[in-house]
Amino acid sequence: MEALICPQCGGQITEYRPDAKFTTCSYCATKFVIADNKEKVPIPPAYDYPTTTQLPNLNMVIGIIAGIGLLAGVIIFATFASKNNRTTPPSTPPKATPSPVLAKAEPAKPAKELPNYLEFGGKGTGNGLFQDAGSIAVDTKGRIYVSDDSLRVQQFDENGQFLKLWQIPASGQVYQKARTIDKIAVGSDGNLYVALGGVILAYKEGATEPTRTIHFAPDNIQDFALRSDGGMLAVSTNDQIETLSFINKAGKVTRRLRGFHTDALDAAISPRQTAVWSIRVATDGAGNIFSVYALGALGSYSINYNSEELQIARFSPDGKYVNKFVQSKDSCGIEVDNQSRIYVSNGSTINIYTSNGDLINSLGLDSHIAAFTLDAANNMYVVRDDIVTRRPAI
Repeated sequence: MEALICPQCGGQITEYRPDAKFTTCSYCATKFVIADNKEKVPIPPAYDYPTTTQLPNLNMVIGIIAGIGLLAGVIIFATFASKNNRTTPPSTPPKATPSPVLAKAEPAKPAKELPNYLEFGGKGTGNGLFQDAGSIAVDTKGRIYVSDDSLRVQQFDENGQFLKLWQIPASGQVYQKARTIDKIAVGSDGNLYVALGGVILAYKEGATEPTRTIHFAPDNIQDFALRSDGGMLAVSTNDQIETLSFINKAGKVTRRLRGFHTDALDAAISPRQTAVWSIRVATDGAGNIFSVYALGALGSYSINYNSEELQIARFSPDGKYVNKFVQSKDSCGIEVDNQSRIYVSNGSTINIYTSNGDLINSLGLDSHIAAFTLDAANNMYVVRDDIVTRRPAI
């Protein structure tokens, strides 16, 4: 009977009915036609197996095994010798070659290496130390004055060495229970001016007691600025409106401008009585006047405002409004140098503008600025965390 090949799996089928037309694969159960899948199964040729098995010669086998063992021994020995040559030091070690001397990289110069840089102060109650220093001034001789919340004003030489101390009285004839010094300034004549408790105390050079008191009772003095002619500008408030007063060298008020800042900006800051407390003023050598909301001086107080109300206002020497520019949100004050450039603090940054409000430069520091001032050469003095630093003019 001819063998059949399953068309599905290729299995060989030998058992089926010769007269059947179909059959089923016993491997994959595929049903297919018998006539189309008949295939003759090839018969393999007969193989004559030897009646006896011939074994290889015993001596030959022993020789082959011995040769293989000898070859393996040679390979192992060569490998071991190679490792010894790499790890075993010679009996006479060679002289060490000295390492080349590399040039040290020059580190970036820190701020302390800036020309004319100075740093002094720290927290404390002793001479040369401060308790929340909040104002700074420099006289024409380069002497530095710093005030703090212990009602002290300390004087230092141009190298930061302590020279003198003024203990400012907390109460006087027209003020009582002052808790902090708001601002200090030094005139070209060496007189020291101290604002606190709504008054300005004037000390002649060398004096230890105030020689004059400037006040506008019942209004309070919020800020002042010295003019190049020896006179003074003072900002006073009555909790409703601010007034800019012009004071001559003899200490007489020659003019008053009510609402000079808020009216010029058409400001609707609320609460108004809180806002007017924070107005600060500065003047340049030509007498031009600049004012700003020093919101950093408000502490924990909060006010409602829009950006237009926080811009710097510029006035002519006689107090006429000129224009407004540059928004300032977190200032501790405003200063003007001998080129009429305007310096305004903003948190930990001091921005410098032209008198028209164009940004010239910025000085970014690593902590909040409590106070700053300029000397006659435009060097910048900054108070931060009871440390005073002097930086070269920009």
